[in-house]
Amino acid sequence: MDHVGEEMTGKLSRADVHVHTKYSGIGAYGILRFPESVSDPEDVVMIARQRGIDILCITDHNCTKGAFKAQKFAEQFDDIHVVVGEEINTLHGEIIGLFLTEEIPLGLSLKDTVDRIKAQGGIVISPHPFSYHVPGIGNLIDEISVDGIEVINGGHPYGGANDRAMEYSKSGKWAKVAGSDAHSLNQIGCTYTLFEGQGIDDFKKAISEKTTKVEGKPSPLNVGVTWSIGIVLAADKMMLKSIFGVLRGTSDDPIAPKVAKMSVDQKIVCLFGSLIFLTPPIPFLAAAASKAIMRKKETRKNKIEAMQMRRIKKTQNQP
Repeated sequence: MDHVGEEMTGKLSRADVHVHTKYSGIGAYGILRFPESVSDPEDVVMIARQRGIDILCITDHNCTKGAFKAQKFAEQFDDIHVVVGEEINTLHGEIIGLFLTEEIPLGLSLKDTVDRIKAQGGIVISPHPFSYHVPGIGNLIDEISVDGIEVINGGHPYGGANDRAMEYSKSGKWAKVAGSDAHSLNQIGCTYTLFEGQGIDDFKKAISEKTTKVEGKPSPLNVGVTWSIGIVLAADKMMLKSIFGVLRGTSDDPIAPKVAKMSVDQKIVCLFGSLIFLTPPIPFLAAAASKAIMRKKETRKNKIEAMQMRRIKKTQNQP
């Protein structure tokens, strides 16, 4: 997918505006409990450098600790800059804040969250606004002060949500951005934002002036399957270590303490569930089924919205 315009004639740099580390917390999928990511911030920086990413935005769920760690680590290199970000769960969907100086709590209203981002001199990005399996803000993007709209999210291989975001962006209200939404190392840089110049200041300028372009495509289905298998195996390893009393974590380890707090019964149930999940070809069947379900939800919602629009027009046309 190539969206680069001919008007970009200067030096072009790449920014991945949506990347996760092991500080993104624990996900719940049925009876399974496992980390959203097991990627160390330092490893994320190194892989991003290998993929030619100039600006790396770490946007963990409701946490900035991993971003600050990555930023500190990246100071030794002159070919990459790390932006401290956060993907925040508001009462009305997820929103990303970039260039943050302190963490913003989850559970606030969308407006309050945006106001807190702006108060830090930050940039507001609407990630996957029309997603059908993670909470985007949808049409509320028109009602708040958003700087950029994520038109290609690397974690949405079925395409519908990205297509709708791209179509919505044609209003020209926001800068178009793309992010890998990488929860594993092999997803980093699959899609990215292009801007003229280099460094933090040029990136911020491109967002504010809406001159960014997007390139790349979502990770293929097999990459998502590989991620889920790797995450489940990592979680199983930690739970087994915890059961046998050999789990060790550093004082700032975001995952080990949470695993340690689980009861033995919870760990056994999760291990049993993961054993079923990991049995071939279940991971691939689960991924294919998820894709089909998302497409069905998308079709249903589009039909409902079309019906609502017809009713509105009918009402407006009545004398």
